[in-house]
Amino acid sequence: MSDKQDQLFRELTNRASALTNDWFAYWKAYSGYDTWQFWLIVAIFVLPLIALARFVDRKQAFRIGFFGLSAHMIAVYCDLFATSHRLWEYPYKITVLFPAGIGIDASLIPVAYMLTYQWTLNRKKNYYLYIGLLSAAFSFLFKPLLSALDLFVFLESNYFQLFLFYLVGGFVCKWLADLFQYAQKSSGP
Repeated sequence: MSDKQDQLFRELTNRASALTNDWFAYWKAYSGYDTWQFWLIVAIFVLPLIALARFVDRKQAFRIGFFGLSAHMIAVYCDLFATSHRLWEYPYKITVLFPAGIGIDASLIPVAYMLTYQWTLNRKKNYYLYIGLLSAAFSFLFKPLLSALDLFVFLESNYFQLFLFYLVGGFVCKWLADLFQYAQKSSGP
């Protein structure tokens, strides 16, 4: 590594470390265990997991679980992209150790997508229609509610762009699940 590169690298890591310390101080002052926002975010994280344990079709648990893992990963990466590119931000967090929207990205979105996917499979309904409706509900009902509670803030985006993130994410989850389902079936007995 050249001296110039090493100097820039050390400067960037020092700034990142200082920013992490600033986020921790912010979290402690405004988003810690003694705030109602913290407990609401915990509920948004825990309650969907309880619902999933109760309602998941155990006969299709692996398929639904793979779909949910895909939804989780897509949600986390989309949120990381959006927050790092100043599209939106979450003023309150469970902890500074995890991405900002982890309660939503690791639980609420994947569980809602999983149960929608399971419902459309079991009832032979059009997945794309129902994931579109769910994406609209997240974008135009749930996120405005979070905004009204100051738990979600748009910086350089809007609800329609958010809708596209949810919709495309839901499509990609289905396509991945279908691809792996096809691979499993074509592998033989």
